[in-house]
Amino acid sequence: MVKLPKFIAVTGPTGVGKTSFINYVCGSSLAVGASLESCTDTVQVARCQIAGEDVTMIDTPGFDDTHKSQADVLRDIADFLEQTYTNGIKLAGVIYMHRISDYRIGGIARENFRLFTKICGEGAMNNVVIGTTMWEKVAAELGERREKELQSNPIFFKDAVDNGAKMRRILNNAESAREAVLSLLPISAATLILQTQLVDLHRTLPYTDAGMQLQADIRELIAKHERDIQMLRQQLEESMAAADAARQEEKIREIMEGYDKLQIVLQKAKADLQKSLVENLERRRTRRKLRFNFFNLRIVISRRRQGTGCLDGDNFEL
Repeated sequence: MVKLPKFIAVTGPTGVGKTSFINYVCGSSLAVGASLESCTDTVQVARCQIAGEDVTMIDTPGFDDTHKSQADVLRDIADFLEQTYTNGIKLAGVIYMHRISDYRIGGIARENFRLFTKICGEGAMNNVVIGTTMWEKVAAELGERREKELQSNPIFFKDAVDNGAKMRRILNNAESAREAVLSLLPISAATLILQTQLVDLHRTLPYTDAGMQLQADIRELIAKHERDIQMLRQQLEESMAAADAARQEEKIREIMEGYDKLQIVLQKAKADLQKSLVENLERRRTRRKLRFNFFNLRIVISRRRQGTGCLDGDNFEL
């Protein structure tokens, strides 16, 4: 019987260090972003051997990706998970990375982690490692205080930890990165709830837990933008009605600029919501035809970057 590789996915916000982490683990050279602009706009993979196990590391784009909408990122991840599961491949683990250096976790970061938990499901949390990065950028005492808060606060990672997820510090070196991967290798591979819903329950993506969570988050964002736009309209009316309207010209211009920017963001959010509601039939037909040669070790992965490959849109790049 052929021993299959261990598949481990790495996810988290843009700039958290996902690609650098995989490069440390595998000695590969996936493209790394030097700024907060995402370099990972597709699912990339790198292969290596750890403790006698063949390991395939999967680098996924973050939901705050600079090149794609949240709906498109979720589709890419769903495509990959559906294809692998259909071919009998389960993930040995998922590593969610978070910057300990972040002063606070904003609403977007919490939404992204909530969506991540909807992809995995409570039953797969034992296969999840929450890796905190950027420890070199904070004082030890401050980092430890933030770590405890993340682990104990229900609005952060407490529920995931209670369901079996493990928190680990990932330092900026290969040894620490490999230790995080080693912690997952003895655990039995898991089926993520998104895979179960797509393949076993035959749901389309908009009707999975992850798809519905994304729609709820986008609707909430749209409502916020509409409230902000209404507030700007009111400010504009008050400024234009002021007796010293001439002296209000600069303020009016600033309000109008803010209004225009919010309108653009609002339209983008509405378009993103529409994407999340529609399952492209042609895309699903294409996915059904795809067959990855994971068996007999005939894994078709390009060697475009020293032993790395890239899943572009629908298939591994050849």
